[in-house]
Amino acid sequence: MGAVKALLQKLGLVAGGNGLGSLRDKRRAQRLPITMPVSVYGYAGDEPFAENTESLNVSARGGLVAISGNISCWQKIVLTNLQTEEDVECRIVRLIRSEGGKLLAGIEFRDVAPRFWRTGTTPLTPYEEM
Repeated sequence: MGAVKALLQKLGLVAGGNGLGSLRDKRRAQRLPITMPVSVYGYAGDEPFAENTESLNVSARGGLVAISGNISCWQKIVLTNLQTEEDVECRIVRLIRSEGGKLLAGIEFRDVAPRFWRTGTTPLTPYEEM
Protein backbone atom coordinates (compact mmCIF):
# COMPACT_ATOMS: atom_id res chain seq x y z
CA MET A 1 0.00 0.00 0.00
CA GLY A 2 2.94 2.36 0.64
CA ALA A 3 4.04 2.32 -3.01
CA VAL A 4 0.53 3.21 -4.23
CA LYS A 5 0.28 6.12 -1.79
CA ALA A 6 3.73 7.38 -2.83
CA LEU A 7 2.72 7.27 -6.50
CA LEU A 8 -0.55 9.11 -5.82
CA GLN A 9 1.37 11.76 -3.85
CA LYS A 10 3.83 12.16 -6.71
CA LEU A 11 0.93 12.67 -9.13
CA GLY A 12 -0.59 15.25 -6.77
CA LEU A 13 -3.70 13.19 -6.07
CA VAL A 14 -3.04 12.68 -2.35
CA ALA A 15 -1.82 15.18 0.23
CA GLY A 16 1.81 14.93 1.31
CA GLY A 17 3.06 13.57 4.62
CA ASN A 18 2.23 16.79 6.49
CA GLY A 19 -1.46 16.48 5.55
CA LEU A 20 -1.30 19.43 3.16
CA GLY A 21 -1.20 19.23 -0.61
CA SER A 22 0.69 21.88 -2.48
CA LEU A 23 -1.24 24.99 -3.47
CA ARG A 24 -0.40 24.29 -7.10
CA ASP A 25 -2.17 20.91 -6.85
CA LYS A 26 -5.43 22.62 -5.88
CA ARG A 27 -5.44 25.88 -7.82
CA ARG A 28 -5.27 26.63 -11.53
CA ALA A 29 -3.74 30.07 -10.96
CA GLN A 30 -1.66 31.93 -8.40
CA ARG A 31 -3.76 33.65 -5.72
CA LEU A 32 -2.72 36.87 -4.06
CA PRO A 33 -4.27 38.37 -0.89
CA ILE A 34 -5.23 41.70 -2.46
CA THR A 35 -8.07 43.89 -1.27
CA MET A 36 -9.53 45.95 -4.10
CA PRO A 37 -12.84 47.83 -4.40
CA VAL A 38 -15.29 46.18 -6.80
CA SER A 39 -18.96 46.32 -7.74
CA VAL A 40 -21.02 43.19 -8.25
CA TYR A 41 -24.05 43.23 -10.56
CA GLY A 42 -26.46 40.36 -10.98
CA TYR A 43 -29.91 39.04 -10.18
CA ALA A 44 -31.30 37.78 -6.88
CA GLY A 45 -34.18 35.71 -8.22
CA ASP A 46 -35.93 38.00 -10.71
CA GLU A 47 -34.70 41.20 -9.07
CA PRO A 48 -31.51 42.92 -10.23
CA PHE A 49 -28.98 43.89 -7.57
CA ALA A 50 -25.79 45.93 -7.44
CA GLU A 51 -23.40 46.03 -4.54
CA ASN A 52 -20.08 47.73 -3.82
CA THR A 53 -17.71 45.42 -1.97
CA GLU A 54 -14.06 44.37 -2.11
CA SER A 55 -11.92 41.44 -3.12
CA LEU A 56 -10.26 39.33 -0.44
CA ASN A 57 -7.91 37.49 -2.79
CA VAL A 58 -7.44 37.57 -6.55
CA SER A 59 -6.09 35.48 -9.42
CA ALA A 60 -5.97 35.56 -13.22
CA ARG A 61 -9.03 33.29 -13.20
CA GLY A 62 -11.18 35.04 -10.58
CA GLY A 63 -11.11 35.80 -6.89
CA LEU A 64 -12.95 35.84 -3.59
CA VAL A 65 -15.34 38.68 -2.74
CA ALA A 66 -17.68 39.41 0.15
CA ILE A 67 -21.33 39.70 -0.95
CA SER A 68 -24.42 40.43 1.12
CA GLY A 69 -26.98 39.74 -1.64
CA ASN A 70 -29.02 36.55 -2.00
CA ILE A 71 -26.93 34.66 -4.56
CA SER A 72 -26.37 31.04 -5.53
CA CYS A 73 -23.62 28.87 -7.00
CA TRP A 74 -23.23 28.90 -10.78
CA GLN A 75 -25.06 32.21 -10.96
CA LYS A 76 -23.64 34.64 -13.53
CA ILE A 77 -22.61 38.12 -12.39
CA VAL A 78 -20.68 41.11 -13.71
CA LEU A 79 -17.75 42.33 -11.63
CA THR A 80 -16.41 45.88 -12.02
CA ASN A 81 -12.96 46.94 -10.86
CA LEU A 82 -13.77 50.32 -9.30
CA GLN A 83 -10.21 51.59 -9.76
CA THR A 84 -10.20 51.05 -13.54
CA GLU A 85 -13.97 50.84 -14.30
CA GLU A 86 -13.26 47.61 -16.22
CA ASP A 87 -16.06 44.98 -16.29
CA VAL A 88 -15.67 41.22 -16.49
CA GLU A 89 -18.30 38.47 -16.74
CA CYS A 90 -18.07 35.86 -13.98
CA ARG A 91 -19.91 33.02 -12.38
CA ILE A 92 -20.06 32.11 -8.72
CA VAL A 93 -18.35 28.77 -8.16
CA ARG A 94 -18.27 28.59 -4.36
CA LEU A 95 -20.13 30.14 -1.43
CA ILE A 96 -18.79 30.28 2.11
CA ARG A 97 -20.51 31.77 5.16
CA SER A 98 -17.94 33.64 7.28
CA GLU A 99 -17.97 33.64 11.09
CA GLY A 100 -19.26 37.22 10.96
CA GLY A 101 -22.24 36.07 8.87
CA LYS A 102 -21.00 37.59 5.62
CA LEU A 103 -21.23 35.53 2.46
CA LEU A 104 -17.94 35.00 0.65
CA ALA A 105 -18.23 34.17 -3.04
CA GLY A 106 -15.54 32.40 -5.01
CA ILE A 107 -15.86 33.78 -8.52
CA GLU A 108 -14.47 32.52 -11.81
CA PHE A 109 -14.00 34.77 -14.83
CA ARG A 110 -15.66 33.60 -18.05
CA ASP A 111 -12.26 34.04 -19.74
CA VAL A 112 -8.84 34.24 -18.11
CA ALA A 113 -8.21 37.93 -17.31
CA PRO A 114 -4.68 38.33 -15.94
CA ARG A 115 -4.77 42.14 -16.19
CA PHE A 116 -8.21 42.75 -14.62
CA TRP A 117 -6.92 43.25 -11.07
CA ARG A 118 -4.04 45.58 -12.08
CA THR A 119 -1.78 44.21 -9.35
CA GLY A 120 1.34 45.90 -10.74
CA THR A 121 3.35 45.87 -13.93
CA THR A 122 3.20 42.08 -14.33
CA PRO A 123 -0.16 40.40 -15.04
CA LEU A 124 -1.24 37.50 -12.86
CA THR A 125 -0.31 34.18 -14.49
CA PRO A 126 -2.41 31.01 -14.73
CA TYR A 127 -0.26 27.97 -13.95
CA GLU A 128 -0.79 26.47 -17.42
CA GLU A 129 0.95 29.49 -18.98
CA MET A 130 3.98 29.50 -16.64
